Amino acid sequence: MATIELRGVEKRFGDQYAVKPMDLTIESGEFVVLLGPSGCGKTTTLRMISGLEAVTGGAITFDGRDVTWSHPSDRDIAFVCQFFALYSHLTCHDNIAFPLQARGESRGEVKRQVAEVAELLQIGHLLNVRPGALSGGDQQRVALARALVRRPAAFLMDEPLGALDADFRETMRAEIKRLHLEQKATTVYVTHDQIEAMAMGDKIVVMSAAEVQQVGSPADVYYDPANLFVARFIGSPGMNLLSGRYEQGVFRFGTDQSYTVPADVKPALERAIGQGELILGFRPEAVNVQPSGPIASKVYASDLHGGYAMLHLDIGGETVVHARAGRGQRYAMDSEVRFDLDPEQVRFFHPATEEAIRKEQVS
Repeated sequence: MATIELRGVEKRFGDQYAVKPMDLTIESGEFVVLLGPSGCGKTTTLRMISGLEAVTGGAITFDGRDVTWSHPSDRDIAFVCQFFALYSHLTCHDNIAFPLQARGESRGEVKRQVAEVAELLQIGHLLNVRPGALSGGDQQRVALARALVRRPAAFLMDEPLGALDADFRETMRAEIKRLHLEQKATTVYVTHDQIEAMAMGDKIVVMSAAEVQQVGSPADVYYDPANLFVARFIGSPGMNLLSGRYEQGVFRFGTDQSYTVPADVKPALERAIGQGELILGFRPEAVNVQPSGPIASKVYASDLHGGYAMLHLDIGGETVVHARAGRGQRYAMDSEVRFDLDPEQVRFFHPATEEAIRKEQVS
């Protein structure tokens, strides 16, 4: 499998950037997810990797070989898209066999490889059926089988689960991840669904407005977002964000509300903003509801999410934050609740640059 490198790769249409200059390394056997809202440049990036879209600048290499201007057929990739792209007049067997036949494999070898991949995806009983008679989930399995049978250097997937309903998406998400682990295939996967990205990716590339916002593991982008966009976009709901002022080790916000900043973050805040405006962020699970908590709020609403309850807490009529609580806990509407925050899960952001302010590392 290939190591894919993008160095200063960009795409412009006139003066407008579809993808701003980006550097990215996708290691051999890695599952990398390009994640972001519609129009952020993730599909354009995938198409440049595949050769379906010409770069405006920069270079793309596969295992050190420059493929920037190589034809897609010379890159040894398999492309799986959202709408299956199966030949309706051919049986599933012939759809899967097509790339093998195109490169002149013998009839016996084609039969063997098709049977092998069909067994892997559990679609052996569908080989003599035409795609029109299949469900969306089975059609996507056939499309995956056609990609897998080639054993390419890399798999490129453009929202392959987007056309499926919720049940099929769950099943196919697990199927694709299992196949990746078994095949150890280099995979680049595009989606706008952050839950899908968190569940599947070894590494997530978060994009917005044609630019890479953060590259990291699912845990990195969730617990340690690089900026406010990532903090808001990752998570369901996104990170709670409170605007206030930092003064002498205390974050003050709302009407007479305050939070004492963890000692190990103070030097970084002093260096970044001195005394001044600041944004504090935390995930719902960082909230500890307790009678002696420093932050006062009222219960605005409460939703049961099966294994836990999501509280929506109104702070001074100005801000609603989300807090995760045990499913057995009950809170009446408009009841007063106080809470504290887990200091290990609190994050800070510069209000002007919107970048994260991280605690300084002690050498």
